[in-house]
Amino acid sequence: MLINALRADEVRIAIVNGTTLDSYEVSATDSGLCRGNIYRGYVANLQPSLDAAFVDFGVQKDGLLRADDVVASAYHRKIDGDAKHPRIDRILERGKEILVQVVRDSVGHKGALVTSNLSIAGRHLVLMPLDDVRGVSRKLESETDRSTIRERLERLELPAGCGVIARTNAADQPQRSLNRDANALLRLWKEVQQEATIGKGPRLLYSDQDLIVQALRDLVDSSIEEIIVDDEAAFAKAQGFMQTFMPRSRAKLIPYKERLPLFSKYELESQIEKIYLRKVDLHSGGSIVIDGTEALTAIDVNSGRANRAGSQEETAHATNMEASVEVARQLRMRDIGGLVVVDFIDMRSAKHRRNVEKAMRDAMKDDKAKHTTSRLSDNGLLEINRQRLKKALQLRTHRPCPTCGGAGTIASPELVALSILRRIETRAVTGRIEHVRVSLHPELADAIQNDLRRELADLEREFDIRVEIVAATSLHRSEEKIEWTERSAARPSQVIATAAVTAADLANGAHSGSSRKPEPEVEDDDEPESATDKPARKRRRGGRKRKKPAGAAEESHEAAAPPEPAEAPSADDDGDDSGEAGKDKPARKRRRGGRKRKKPAGAGTQSLETTAPTEPLGAPTAADGDGVPDSEDHGDDGDDSGEAGKDKPARKRRRPRRRRKKTAQSDDAGDGGAGADDGGDHAAPDAGPGKDEAPEEAAPTPPKTRRRPRRTRKPKAEEAPKPKPVPEGNDPFAY
Repeated sequence: MLINALRADEVRIAIVNGTTLDSYEVSATDSGLCRGNIYRGYVANLQPSLDAAFVDFGVQKDGLLRADDVVASAYHRKIDGDAKHPRIDRILERGKEILVQVVRDSVGHKGALVTSNLSIAGRHLVLMPLDDVRGVSRKLESETDRSTIRERLERLELPAGCGVIARTNAADQPQRSLNRDANALLRLWKEVQQEATIGKGPRLLYSDQDLIVQALRDLVDSSIEEIIVDDEAAFAKAQGFMQTFMPRSRAKLIPYKERLPLFSKYELESQIEKIYLRKVDLHSGGSIVIDGTEALTAIDVNSGRANRAGSQEETAHATNMEASVEVARQLRMRDIGGLVVVDFIDMRSAKHRRNVEKAMRDAMKDDKAKHTTSRLSDNGLLEINRQRLKKALQLRTHRPCPTCGGAGTIASPELVALSILRRIETRAVTGRIEHVRVSLHPELADAIQNDLRRELADLEREFDIRVEIVAATSLHRSEEKIEWTERSAARPSQVIATAAVTAADLANGAHSGSSRKPEPEVEDDDEPESATDKPARKRRRGGRKRKKPAGAAEESHEAAAPPEPAEAPSADDDGDDSGEAGKDKPARKRRRGGRKRKKPAGAGTQSLETTAPTEPLGAPTAADGDGVPDSEDHGDDGDDSGEAGKDKPARKRRRPRRRRKKTAQSDDAGDGGAGADDGGDHAAPDAGPGKDEAPEEAAPTPPKTRRRPRRTRKPKAEEAPKPKPVPEGNDPFAY
């Protein structure tokens, strides 16, 4: 055994067989090991679903305490003696103190495993202060030795409630050595009890992390011939321990005083470096590859350059036999615990398979940790379940790589560059980003600026942003820093402005590209709308535009009349809707946003007379020459199309009369507005014979295609008053 303790921050212990490293232990100040330590903690949480409790004992992660690991003397509540397996919420209370000991160190995301069944290990005995049991280690297989040790344990004087377990090296020890070891452990337990009464809260009561004491107590046996120590303080500690607990040990304690480092003299430095490698070469030319995960450790055996045997079967057998010895050695040196799966080279011979299994079991016998070895499966897999004594050596001495995060691989520069480009484009499309500053490792920054220079320029030009790529030497290969600067409200994004203008242009283009012409200006004060307001009003009203049926603009009884010219409105127009051109109606209908429905036949040619009272039977007519004002005498074919009369039943009753006189008056209908009125002014009753004379205030004839929009509802008070016809004579039926 070689003990290198020249530096207090790192103590190394190696067991060497000749010049071959057989076992290796290292203790660092920041290793984070706490297995075997006794703490005073308190119950932080209870989990009935797990039947366990979480105990805060002063470390970063709480320890897991199972219900089976709680001894009866540590119960917070009294329960019936008949309950064999009480639940955790019946025996413990949240917030109360409890003494625990760490059984397994934390690994990865898993916290430490703790127990309330405390134990203090000595050279030959293990004291169980809270469990009255006297047992023997399972590694002692001889029944004679086991019975002899049991008799000696019964003669030990222990307090009530305390128990002991004899270790493997107690087989050849006399009763006096066992009594001395038991007394030393009892004194240590009293010190722990005194520390537990001081103060409150989590506290360390007993530490079992002295590597020199652990090595002398657990590893020194009859196979160790010499113990060489290169430090004076470490030598004095080792000498005092051996005189107290190992006075009859055959191992020689020797100080090392040469200038050459102790491990270098025995050629161990190169072998220690290979412990941390993933691949371990074999002497025959083969190799084993070790990959560790949080759940298990996989070991793969490869033949490599091994070709000394005569056949493939013999080569596989020889390589597997050598690999089994090396696997057991690597498990001890690396302190790999948990489930281990070894993938041996496939062998057809059953004899060779049994030889490999036996070689694996024999190589694991020198391991101090508890272990089980399974048989070789049909797929060539062999499982080893090894006790996890400590955290794996590589986890204690190494840290995850900051570049790859422990994965072992890193992303290529092309993948990182394209990923950043997509993220910039995603944020730039929103229009809220003005400046982007990307800080990367120099290798990645150069790759982006050289390979994606054109793409970055296109993004800056398209979205009106500025992209800045910075090479930061302080960042690792896998780190990046992106700073986004949002656009101020005073300076809107060019993308948003362009989109708004495009929408307005499309709306105007759709209006200007229509087959309808813009309507002429009118002097009606009730509708002071301009052509530029029509698209906005159309969007605001949201009317749905339907396809106009064929022939809807002209009434059935007016189809023979020619269309009026566009300059039909005259200066005498009073602003009524009947004076507007029929071709202006589609634009006005789109501006109002009303739904366009089919109008009944004859609705657009009703005159003002439809609002007059119905004539009684026997009333005088124009044929009698009594001066009764009648619109049929004017020869109009659609005289009041701009006025939507409200007395619809009267209109329907007078329609047949207008149709009968339409043929005789068709000449006047195409006379350029000579025989038409505006729905408000009428000729004298005796104007029938003189068709060449126009009425006094006759308005131009409105177009026959004019229809009043459905949603136009103007108050009658807003319309200009129209003069009533002046009757001649004393006709009682005159207006």
